[in-house]
Amino acid sequence: MNNLYAMFLRAMLAFSIAVGAPAALAGPLYRVSLDTSSFAGSTGFLDLGFNGGGDMGQSVARLSNFSGSFLGDAMYAGDASGTVATGAVLGNSTGENFFTQAVTLGGLFSFDVAFDMGNEPLGTLFTVALLNGTFDAYLGADAELFSIDMIAGMMDDVTVSAPGLVQVAQVAEVPEPGEWLLLATGLLLIVATRRMQQRG
Repeated sequence: MNNLYAMFLRAMLAFSIAVGAPAALAGPLYRVSLDTSSFAGSTGFLDLGFNGGGDMGQSVARLSNFSGSFLGDAMYAGDASGTVATGAVLGNSTGENFFTQAVTLGGLFSFDVAFDMGNEPLGTLFTVALLNGTFDAYLGADAELFSIDMIAGMMDDVTVSAPGLVQVAQVAEVPEPGEWLLLATGLLLIVATRRMQQRG
């Protein structure tokens, strides 16, 4: 009976390490800041996208800690939800996914973004753009202000098109709480199997 229990503990240990360890190391946290002082006196739209081909691995962008002068409700396209008050989530289950928020330009805006990446070796792209009040022209750049091109297992490619307007800083690696729980379970299972070996 002891051997069966030890085999079960080893199987659970292998599972928790295999699932928890790679996930706990996934996804840096980026802090994004936008200085819109050059557009003072007008309104516009902050346009956040998380896009790629329809066959990429399922990934999620989690946006939080929004600050700035926001107006009204957000607009959504594709796999997008949330608010600037509670945080927004962008999936990439469709080809184009956008969270678009009306803003009063002229001040500073900031938010944090973290990614849960799928394992498939196909890329997905996070973009941030500013558009004018009639939603028909970009502000600050010919297209996106910056983008983060991501492929599972590779370093993120951060491209800033408007360095005077936007700052992007990688803050930290951010494991999900459930991923820490899996790792903690694995460590407890290691201790339990060691104790069983010492008794046997």
